[in-house]
Amino acid sequence: MLAVTLNPGFVPILAGLLVLAAPRVARAPIMALAALTALWLLLDHEFGAASAMAQMGLPVVLLNLDALNRIFGIALLIALIFVAVYSGARRNRYEDAAILMLAGGAVSALFVGDLVSFVAAAALAGLSAAWTVFASPVEGANRAGVRLLIWHGLEGLLFLVGVALHITAGAASSVFARLDVTSMGGACIFAALLIRVGAPMAHVWLKDVVSHASAVGGAALSVFTSMLGVYALARLFPAEPLLVPIGAAMIVIGAIYAAAQDDLRRAGAYALTAQTGVCVALIGVGSPLALAAAEGHAFAAVLAFAALQMALGAVLVRTGDARLSGFTGLARAMPLTTLLMFVGGLAVAGAPGFALYATQTVALEATAQWELRGVWLLIAALSAMLFVSLALRPALVAYRVVAKPSAFNEAPFPMMLGTSLATFLSFAIGLAPRWLYDLMPAELAFQPFAIDRLAPQLEVLGVAGLAYLALHYTALAPKTLPWRTLDIDALYRGPAASAGRWAGVLLLRAYGAWQAGATRSGYAAGRLLGRVAKLCDQPFAPRGVANAAQLLSIGAILVIILVFR
Repeated sequence: MLAVTLNPGFVPILAGLLVLAAPRVARAPIMALAALTALWLLLDHEFGAASAMAQMGLPVVLLNLDALNRIFGIALLIALIFVAVYSGARRNRYEDAAILMLAGGAVSALFVGDLVSFVAAAALAGLSAAWTVFASPVEGANRAGVRLLIWHGLEGLLFLVGVALHITAGAASSVFARLDVTSMGGACIFAALLIRVGAPMAHVWLKDVVSHASAVGGAALSVFTSMLGVYALARLFPAEPLLVPIGAAMIVIGAIYAAAQDDLRRAGAYALTAQTGVCVALIGVGSPLALAAAEGHAFAAVLAFAALQMALGAVLVRTGDARLSGFTGLARAMPLTTLLMFVGGLAVAGAPGFALYATQTVALEATAQWELRGVWLLIAALSAMLFVSLALRPALVAYRVVAKPSAFNEAPFPMMLGTSLATFLSFAIGLAPRWLYDLMPAELAFQPFAIDRLAPQLEVLGVAGLAYLALHYTALAPKTLPWRTLDIDALYRGPAASAGRWAGVLLLRAYGAWQAGATRSGYAAGRLLGRVAKLCDQPFAPRGVANAAQLLSIGAILVIILVFR
C-alpha cells in the first residue's frame, strides 16, 4: 500500500491558491481550516524522517519531525488560526493568499530535512512576505515592499552560495545538520540567517514592513518571518559563541528604539527584535537549558506579538494611524481595544501571568553565570523597558481626559475576537506553563512562580512603572516625543542611495561618451579606408600616390596573413 506523507506547510500553500477564487465569506474559514488541517497532520505524525527521495544525487527530505521543529510549528499554526479569525473584518483576497503562502512557506521550511528544500521554502516565505506588503493600502507600502525584496534577494543569494559551497563537501552534505561557521558555506548560510532574524545592520527591514503593512499583514509578518531564522539558528548553529554578542546587540537596539518611537506598530516591531535577540543569545549560550529557553521564548513571543500587533492594527483601521501622539482620548472611543492593547503590552513585556514571563524566568536561569552577567542584566532590564514603552505609556495617553471626547468607534468584531483569542492563550499559558515546558526538547522541571523568581520581576516592573509615573506627572517626561528617530536605514536610503544614484549616472555618462567616441572613431576609420580603396581603384591618379596606396594595402594584407596564420 502506498503511503503518502504530506508536509503540514503544504496545506496553507494550497489553501492560498484556493482563496484567490473563493468568495469573501469563505476566505477566513478556509484560512482557519487550513491551519487546523496542518496542525492535525503535525500532531498525528510520529517523530522521524518521511518522504525522503534522491534528486541529482542529493537526499531530499520533505518531512522530518522532531521536538525542535514541532514546538515552532505548533506556535505558527496556532497564530495562523488567530490571523484567520482576525482577517474576517476586511476584504482583500490577494492579502489573504499572500498570508497563507507566507505561513505555508515558513511552516514547510520548519519540517523539511535538507538544506536545498529549506532554502526553497524560505525563499517562498520571503516572496510571500513582500507580496503581503504590496497588498497593503498604507501609504508607502510599495516602496517598503521593494526594500523587503532587496533584503530577501540578498538573503537568498547568500543561501544559494552557502548551500552550493557546502554541497561540494560531499553527496550527502545537504542533510539538515550542524554547520561550521568558519567554513565558507557555513559562513554564507550564517549571514543569511542573521538577515532573517534581524541582526544589527539588517534589523531595519522588520520595522519597515510591519509599519507599512495592513492591520492583518502587520500581525502576520510579526509571526511568520524572523522566528523561522531563530529555528534555523537553533538547528544549524547551536552553541555558536558569535550569537551571544549579536543577540545582546539586538536586545539593546530593539529596547532603545521601542522606547523612542511614536508609531507603536514600529515600536512593537523593535520590541520583537529585542525579544528575538534574547532567543539568539540563548542559542549562542548553547546549554540544554538555554536552548530550551530559546525555543519556549520564541513560542511565547509569537503569541504575545500577534496579540499586540492585532490590537494596534484595530486602532489603525478605525483611526487611520497607530501613533502615540494620536492616542489622546482613545479609551473613550475604543475602550475594549485600548484594554487589549494594554494587556498586549504586558504580554510582550513578560509580566507575571503571561507566557513570556514563564520562558523569561528560564532564560534568566540559563544565563545566571558570571561570564554571562551582561546578557542576564539585559534580559532582566528588557521587561522594564517594554513595560513602560508598550503598556504604561500608551495607557496614560489613551486614558487622558480631553475636553471633547471622541465618539464611540470600537473595532470590528472579528478583529476583537482574534485579538482576544491570542491574548487569552498567552495568558493561559502564562498561568499554567507546564504543557509548554513539556513541548520543549529538553526535560524541564521548573517553577516560574517561586517567590525568588516572581518577586524580582515584580520589583523591576514596579520600580520602572513608578519611576515613569513620577517623571510623567512632574512633566519631566515629554508628553509627546520631540524628536524623530533615525536608524541605519536612513544611511541606506539617504547618502548610500544618493551615492549609488550618482555612481550610476556617472557610469552611464562614461559609457555614453565611450560609445559615442567609438562610433566617431569607426566612422573616421571607415572614411580613411574608403579613400585608400578609392586611390587603389583610380588608374589615372598621380603615379606616386597610387603606388604608395597600393604598397600600403599589400603590406597590410601581408601583415594580417602573418599574424593570423
